[in-house]
Amino acid sequence: MAAMTRKNIVITGGDAAYFDLMRGCVASIRDKPESRNVALGVLDCGLEAAQRSWLAAQDAMLVSPRWDFDFPGRADCSEAFKALTARPFLPTYFPGYDTYLWIDADCWVQHWFAIDLFLKGAARRPIAVAPEIHRAFRHYRHAWPEFSAVNGAAFRQAFGADIADRLVRYPLINAGVFAIQTGSPAWGAWATMLDDALQRSTNMTDQIALNVAVYERGLAAEALPSTCNWPVHHALPAWDIARGLFVEPSLPHDPLGILHMTIYTKTVPSFDIVQIGGDADGTTRPMTVRYVPPGESRTRAPTPDAFRF
Repeated sequence: MAAMTRKNIVITGGDAAYFDLMRGCVASIRDKPESRNVALGVLDCGLEAAQRSWLAAQDAMLVSPRWDFDFPGRADCSEAFKALTARPFLPTYFPGYDTYLWIDADCWVQHWFAIDLFLKGAARRPIAVAPEIHRAFRHYRHAWPEFSAVNGAAFRQAFGADIADRLVRYPLINAGVFAIQTGSPAWGAWATMLDDALQRSTNMTDQIALNVAVYERGLAAEALPSTCNWPVHHALPAWDIARGLFVEPSLPHDPLGILHMTIYTKTVPSFDIVQIGGDADGTTRPMTVRYVPPGESRTRAPTPDAFRF
């Protein structure tokens, strides 16, 4: 099926240093039968030739983004920063699709229900997102001072103290996974806020600008559950033994659709994961929470050979 006959496209991006994570992201999409119905795009921000070849073998379209904004300090930003500034312009880089779903390269798709919900959400509202709010998340308990300090500083640098004081108390909208239809006002609203913020800051600016567009400028968003974009550093998932998948650590242990390897979780080989069900219920077991191809062991990180299809 030719790519342009598909209605929806899933896009990720990054540079050569991020390829190991990107490979898991792409593989987790392509190993699902539903991926036959979506096109795949990659923003090439400095990939190597062998990495491009692997992506092309997965039927991915590669595009090298430009600098979409002029801002102070741009000369000091890496090529990978373009993957952040290009997000409000995805229809320009990959024209001809009805819905654009972005997924960070440090995410992977465990269950397709998350993709379906993002696409449905984009049909209901200008943008579909998954705010970082869940009863299990650490920053709604003991880690609130750390969370509010880090994000409050980013809001202040980009938009000032008044907006920071208000928005740091709102559920943070994670810009790592989102879906927007081609004619949505979200593209322009986000681009306007991002352009404004970049004149003062490059600290999480794409995400901060999106939050301001939604919470301060009236951009309507469909808020999806955190199971659609699970930031692993906020709460380690549990492992459902019978179903063979990661689930939320709290009852009723619903499956996670997309796991997001946020902050330090990108590099940690394994975590002590609580087991759910059977005789092992409630015990822990060292497991990697990164993408592992079907049939591979979760007790060790996947090897490059495991990603052959």
